[in-house]
Amino acid sequence: MLSYIYSVAKEFEQEHGFSPNLLYMNYCHLECLKQQLEDPNDFNSILVFLGMELILQQEAVHPSVAWAHTPWKQAIHI
Repeated sequence: MLSYIYSVAKEFEQEHGFSPNLLYMNYCHLECLKQQLEDPNDFNSILVFLGMELILQQEAVHPSVAWAHTPWKQAIHI
């Protein structure tokens, strides 16, 4: 999951010239991501590690990234 997110983010940065600050994924993707991290229960460290706002959408087929004008903040808590 981490390599896929990295690939999508890098592709976005190459196309737009700046890094994404939003990550869209579903709950299943989040669970896969958490299994790859040292402390999967520390949600704040996941957000800091990603450096993006996490938006959980059940209809997200694949993780995707975007950029928004709003500053990064930890708006979603699980």
